[in-house]
Order: sequence, then structure tokens, then C-alpha cells
Amino acid sequence: MDSVGVVRTIGENPLELINQLNGELKTNLGTSHYHRLSDDELIRRHSHIFRIMTQWLLSQSESELRKDGEELGDRRFHEGTPLGQVVLVLILVEKIFLKYMEASGHRLDDETRQSVEEFFQKAVYYTATGYEVALAVSNRMAKKPSADQMPDATATPDVRAGKSPARVTKEGDMEISRGGQVGEFGG
Repeated sequence: MDSVGVVRTIGENPLELINQLNGELKTNLGTSHYHRLSDDELIRRHSHIFRIMTQWLLSQSESELRKDGEELGDRRFHEGTPLGQVVLVLILVEKIFLKYMEASGHRLDDETRQSVEEFFQKAVYYTATGYEVALAVSNRMAKKPSADQMPDATATPDVRAGKSPARVTKEGDMEISRGGQVGEFGG
């Protein structure tokens, strides 16, 4: 089956495929964040992925796929979905889609199968990129300590109490010792 046939098959009966996906996402231990979503919400999300996939199969537009993937990553970040679960969902969608096509007697030709696989690889990449950009923006937006919250850099450190002095750079940023951080041994 070629790309046009795949688009037609998805358009004819998407609910059967989407219901298989919903069942997997509601029971898979790796997609626990998705367990709380309604079936209607999952149907909406899967329909969106298949709409993007059909656009990709027909146009092979890298810029559209990038835009859609990055927007998807941004949305999932802002709703609090862990990135690993977002990636796992895309992997499961690909796996279940290919199984569905095979089980329904629609064998994909080599070129179409390669295009579908390429779509999901790029979708994972661009979604993760969008997620990472949203995370970076969020980190930059986090409140920086104000001047009155910063320790006095001219104060004499209490070396006898075992406290190491904090050094202040020219820019006023404080260098902080890594000793004692969570997951590290003192030293």
C-alpha cells in the first residue's frame, strides 16, 4: 500500500485504530500520566497525530512537521507530562499503527513504511526539542534571588565551623560548592 492508500485507510475508520491506542495507553505502566485522561481527550490527541502523519505522507514537509512537533512538545511540557512518557506514547502509536495496518491486510510498500518510520522518528525528535525549549524558557523565567537575599560576600567566613567561603565573581554571580548536594557524597 502506498502513502495515499494509508491516508485513505486512516480516514475511513480511525476510531478502531484509536480505540486500540486508548486501551494501550490506559493500561501501559509507562504512560501513567495518560491514565487520567478521558477517552475523548485521547481520541482528540490521536486524531491530531494521525492528521500530522497524513500531512507528512502527502507533502513530506519538514518545516510543518517541525512546527507541529515543537508545538506538541511545548503543550506537553506546560501540562506537566513527563518527556519520557510523551516519547513512549509516540513510539506506541507507531507500533500499534503498523500492527493495525498489517492485521487489517494493508501491507505497506517499502517506501511508505520508510516514510511512516521517518515520520515518527522526526516527530519524537521535534517534540522533544519543543519540550526542551519550553523547559529552558521556564528555567530562565524562574525567579532569580534579589540582592537582599544574597549573602554578604564581604563577610568573614566561619572556617572553624566547617563552612567554606562563597566566592563572588566579577559579574556578581556566586560560585557554589557542589559538596553536599542531593545525590552526592560530602567532601
